Amino acid sequence: MAMEDSKLNEFVLRISALWNEQKRREVLYLEALKKDSMGPLRKMLTQGHFSALLCQKEILWMYDYFKCFLTDKDLINSPEVKSDNLAVLHNLEEKEEVAGVLKNAEEKILQSYRSLYKFMELDSETKRVIDEHLERISEFYEILSKMELVKKNGLVKSLAA
Repeated sequence: MAMEDSKLNEFVLRISALWNEQKRREVLYLEALKKDSMGPLRKMLTQGHFSALLCQKEILWMYDYFKCFLTDKDLINSPEVKSDNLAVLHNLEEKEEVAGVLKNAEEKILQSYRSLYKFMELDSETKRVIDEHLERISEFYEILSKMELVKKNGLVKSLAA
């Protein structure tokens, strides 16, 4: 079933924004991997980085499928992620703090994906890809939430003592 033009234009804009968020996610995970103190988180950070790359590839596929070739730009030529977005990670050394920053990024991306549900008259392949991304990113969100709680629970226990 075809979307009306205004709804299609909105969808294309949201997909473009989502690609940029996934690009930011990729860079955040890469920056976190560069930190020496990430030890036990390294495997999950590597998986998060790889997940962001795969999501970008599939989002690009959706974007290219739905975009108007006369008016919509290419995503690959989009400006790079602003370094001020990454500055928040530079001063953090505790893995729980880094997990909190990544968790917040994942939460924002999850909200962006959920906003696409009003377009779910889309073909089944697009819906399947969106659902898979939501499921995978939700897994990262849960892991990061637990990691962040380790620090908070440790603070609560030390304050109670």
